[in-house]
Amino acid sequence: MAPRFLPGASRCAANLGETAVGKTLFGFDVEQQWDYENAFYLTSHVTRLGKMLAHYELYKSIVNLPGHIVECGVFKGASLVRFSTFREVLESPYSRKVIGFDAFGKFPEQESADDRNFIERHQREGGDGIPVQELNAVFTHKSLTNYELVQGDICDTVPRYLAEHPELKVALLHIDVDVYKPSVVILNNLYERVVKDGLVVLDDFGTVAGETKAVDEFFEEKKVLIRKLPISHIPAYIRKP
Repeated sequence: MAPRFLPGASRCAANLGETAVGKTLFGFDVEQQWDYENAFYLTSHVTRLGKMLAHYELYKSIVNLPGHIVECGVFKGASLVRFSTFREVLESPYSRKVIGFDAFGKFPEQESADDRNFIERHQREGGDGIPVQELNAVFTHKSLTNYELVQGDICDTVPRYLAEHPELKVALLHIDVDVYKPSVVILNNLYERVVKDGLVVLDDFGTVAGETKAVDEFFEEKKVLIRKLPISHIPAYIRKP
């Protein structure tokens, strides 16, 4: 899939999905937001709230650091919107950009048989990722600005984006791609952009084989400690020395 760079800071770009902002957003009736909120607290597993709190605590720890928020693996958009919301609550829209890399559709093909099996199961249970236009519509509806969606195969888009943005520094890198090769590409290209004391947040470490293998290999010779917060078994995280 050819990459497309879509700067959400531009209202023109953000308005790509504005026609979807009416009664529904990605199939959800915006007039029923209170019902959805109640349903989340009444029906979701305790680990879902634990993960949200873990993201909040991790975000709080980087507010005094320079650099942007980069998420690789957006899927339905929930965590990207979450980090953008934390920026609104804890900082301001102008404090840093939120950048999301994803195919924004079907999972790209992978070489490994294990990864292909995982993707087949993942798509059967979770479906495709949110389309770019729909996620732009969500950001518009929530009045979230200063974000960028980079569409395409991460193995291609991450190196290309960094070549075009040699100035990029990262305060929080969120890796949630599940499978091996994209995880390797992300770590090889983006870890060096993470500032001192910045965070690498690992959604699938210890739970999905592909990402776990890539992390183990990349950090094998590096003096880092992989940690977790007591409130949730995922994500794991690394604070860059």
